[in-house]
Amino acid sequence: MINIKFYRDYRDIKEKFLRTTVAIGNFDGLHFGHKELLGHAKGLSIKSQSLLLVFTFYPHPLKLIRPGSEPKKILRLRTKLKKMSHIGVDIVLAQRFDNSFSKISAEDFVFNILLKHLNAVNIIVGKDFCFGHKRKGNVEYLSSGILDNKAALEVIATVKGPKGKYSSTTVRDLIQKGEMEEVKNMLGSYYEVEGKVFKGQQLGRKLGFPTANINYLDCITPEDGIYAGFIVFEGKCFDAALSSGVRPQFNGKKRFLEAHIMNFNKNIYGRRVRVLFVNKIRDETVFEDVSKLKKQMLSECKEATRLLRNIKI
Repeated sequence: MINIKFYRDYRDIKEKFLRTTVAIGNFDGLHFGHKELLGHAKGLSIKSQSLLLVFTFYPHPLKLIRPGSEPKKILRLRTKLKKMSHIGVDIVLAQRFDNSFSKISAEDFVFNILLKHLNAVNIIVGKDFCFGHKRKGNVEYLSSGILDNKAALEVIATVKGPKGKYSSTTVRDLIQKGEMEEVKNMLGSYYEVEGKVFKGQQLGRKLGFPTANINYLDCITPEDGIYAGFIVFEGKCFDAALSSGVRPQFNGKKRFLEAHIMNFNKNIYGRRVRVLFVNKIRDETVFEDVSKLKKQMLSECKEATRLLRNIKI
């Protein structure tokens, strides 16, 4: 259950929030850098007796500005909302970034949206934050007196970890390389894909390894291959061997996710599950014949069980 108020446009907010602490950014992946910023924002909201509101943009602004150049999402919106709720966010405004919104001036963004519409008393941004038509607003603009002492500005410096700064770009790169342990070190949790199980060609079932199939949609896809991971269904966690790719053994074209769930026999077509990637086992490949593929699949299920044995979710 997501205990959070959610809006798709600032004009949809009919109730008047008396005081808000507004954290602005895309927050894709909710890595440790994002968590530090939101944790700081939560502390400010408690201190100032205000609601913590995350102001993000959906779809990514680049989808409108330079179509095709927008980054693939690390987290689906539903998953992001759940994680933000656990952090203590009260409200999420996932502003629909369309042609009309893109033309709002920096001044109107501050006065009409942040101060007037949202009643912001604290504004938290990263040091590279830009906003308004043609990106004319930035941290310097917000620090220039435009807030007129109606809201306090907090600029959060880049957060660094043992291997450098936490960055969504780095997380995407690691996911695409299949380096799931490093991804966990950046996110603080396993990379996950949440979605509804769809009925495929049932090739796995014919081979003796039935799978739950999930589409990636516009999420970043891991490097093609076989992984050890978990399936979370109805609050319970099950070991799984995951296949991400196009199934070259059967001349597949479409890239999607298949999960063979260990010791599981429920019909979950159309049901929503979470898939967690833990370790990569091998690359996707083509075998001489189906019997050798089946033998390899059995070996991979044993390896996945071994890798997952001492992990608790």
